[in-house]
Amino acid sequence: MGEPTGPGTHLVSALRLAAIGLLALGFSGWVLDDGGEVTLESPFTLAFGLGVACAIVSIYLGIFLANRD
Repeated sequence: MGEPTGPGTHLVSALRLAAIGLLALGFSGWVLDDGGEVTLESPFTLAFGLGVACAIVSIYLGIFLANRD
């Protein structure tokens, strides 16, 4: 049997890609723009938080799809 390639698998892949991009954007924004200081008003904080949320959702959705049998 091969890997399932349904819409759920594509969603998990898209969420993982979004998580990596948002985490990189948020972290690099903190380091380069804010001088390493985390400010809650910064859009980079929102990007980092959304990246963490995408990562968590992709992990749980991946586990749910793997145990679907």
